[in-house]
Amino acid sequence: MNVVIMAGGKGTRFWPRSVDRVPKQFLSFITDETLLQQTVARFRQLVPENRLFIAAPSVYMPLVLSQLPGLLPEQTIIEPEQKDTAAAIALTAHTMLARDDDSPIVFVPADQFIQDETRFLAAIENAAHAAQTSRTIVTLGIRPGRPDTGFGYMELEPADPQDPPSIEPSFHVHRVAKFLEKPNTETAVQLISKPNVLWNSGIFVWRPSTIAYHMAASAPELWQPLEDYPDNTAAAYAAMPKLSIDYAVMEKAETIYCIPVDCGWDDIGSWSAFRRHRTADGSGNVMQGPVRLLNSEGNTVYTEIETLLIGVSDLIVVSTPHGLLVCHRSEEPRLKYWLNQTSR
Repeated sequence: MNVVIMAGGKGTRFWPRSVDRVPKQFLSFITDETLLQQTVARFRQLVPENRLFIAAPSVYMPLVLSQLPGLLPEQTIIEPEQKDTAAAIALTAHTMLARDDDSPIVFVPADQFIQDETRFLAAIENAAHAAQTSRTIVTLGIRPGRPDTGFGYMELEPADPQDPPSIEPSFHVHRVAKFLEKPNTETAVQLISKPNVLWNSGIFVWRPSTIAYHMAASAPELWQPLEDYPDNTAAAYAAMPKLSIDYAVMEKAETIYCIPVDCGWDDIGSWSAFRRHRTADGSGNVMQGPVRLLNSEGNTVYTEIETLLIGVSDLIVVSTPHGLLVCHRSEEPRLKYWLNQTSR
């Protein structure tokens, strides 16, 4: 198998610590290593170095190479511009087929936290085994631990003897009945009560030939430019729309399979995620940096300058050289929306 780490996101929901110039995957949050470095270290336990690749826009390649100095040119999938996940996956598949390599590819985001890496990597290995079957798409589904409105969900069908086999009996392959959009709180509470509903991890495993088949069938506007301009990625990208892989392929494919896994997974994509990985004080405040709080509770604070909060509750306060964020925790799911509004 090959592992492709997707490092092209902007990390908007972590603003103002994460900004366009240096998004979250190139920052450290839980350990001294950046999220990208942690992800690379995790998959070095599973595949040889020459089977590990980084996909990112050219504007981020200096950051990639500075954090992974041993990375070889052939281990990079360089996008001329940011066109979301579908374009990056199409380019990767096209590149691998040009190299006559049709091994299953594990596409994984660069900004995920994994507590039980042994269990997680075993699930990945089983998914790659199942994905060897022609035209088979396999994803990992995460057992929900809370009614989170920031994740997409999947509803699974019962196991069927005709489903692709896994290596280990403890990993069952299920057909995905349907993908569910990010829900509101009430719907999320209902979803996590169902044993056959999981979080969508955003991790997909499939062969390059499988990608080519599904792209040609469901999103030819993404695949055809690569065929038309095989030696000019910039021209191909200029002709491609900006689409997520979920919208371009996953929601249209007739059959997708999922392996459920419980491995302490989390998407480090928001300030609520930052809060989950810090220890709160006696008043429920989570803090990092030179901050003092008086008569305040339930706040999430990240600051790089002296900060004093008095008599406030349930706020997110973030201060960096790039900007200042002050919002109620209930507004966090809409942070990306508000940032887009204010940038117009």
